[in-house]
Amino acid sequence: MRIIDLLVSGLTLGAIYALVALGFHLVFKMTGVIDFAQGDKVIIGGLIGLTLVDRGLSTILLVALIVLAAGIVLGLAYDAIVILPTQGNGPIAAIAATVGITLVFANGGQLVWGPDGKPFPPVHGGAVELGELRIGYQDLLIWAVVLAVGIGLALLLGRSRTGRGMVAAATDPLAATAVGINVSRMRAIAFALAFGLAALAGVLVAPITLAGGSLGTALTLKGFTGAVLGGLASTRGVLAGAVLLGVFESELAAMIPNSYVDPIVLLALIIILLVMPNGLFGLRRQRLA
Repeated sequence: MRIIDLLVSGLTLGAIYALVALGFHLVFKMTGVIDFAQGDKVIIGGLIGLTLVDRGLSTILLVALIVLAAGIVLGLAYDAIVILPTQGNGPIAAIAATVGITLVFANGGQLVWGPDGKPFPPVHGGAVELGELRIGYQDLLIWAVVLAVGIGLALLLGRSRTGRGMVAAATDPLAATAVGINVSRMRAIAFALAFGLAALAGVLVAPITLAGGSLGTALTLKGFTGAVLGGLASTRGVLAGAVLLGVFESELAAMIPNSYVDPIVLLALIIILLVMPNGLFGLRRQRLA
């Protein structure tokens, strides 16, 4: 039963990483930029949600919807203020800007809300009990949201007109512009969705990780690791890589001291990428091709 308990906690951990990894995937696929502020956006979302709760809004699902909407608005501002002015100088300049903005998010959050993590009420404190196995409702909610977001992004990018326009704008901006696609709008949509999803993730994971604190860098690192592990350009690959990372980390933490877990995880990532540079899912696609 100990193994099953670790699997449950690993799936939840992997789902948290997946919410961050999907933001990396969406921005990269639509713009070619790797946005290293994703983890700090999660923290900002949790803190905005905590503010709403402290103001008396007790319906957590409503809080989540408001935070999602706020994240989308912030994402539009983020694109206009941070990405658009720098991307004209090349993707490296835009990536460097996302690294710099992490300091603004982290220090700004600490100035407004303080440096320490704060308790956040769960959607429901109960759990589903299957014999000796106990799965919290918060865990089930996180799993369900990750699955819904993954399916939604896959449908958006693969089936919808907007998604096809976003992919076309990212693949060949000049050709996309020639056929009437507004490339700037497609990029803005990508950053708005990525920020919104990160903010929503902040509300979902805050009852587990606390709201605020200094977890932004760790979430960024783990989310990026999971995304690269599965294949940064593939929605299914990103989900699979993040979940595998969470399960592996959970099982590993039960066997060795926590201080050794992160170095071993990152070493494993380096070894895997030396063998499979495109990630686990990327290798499969190459073979099929």
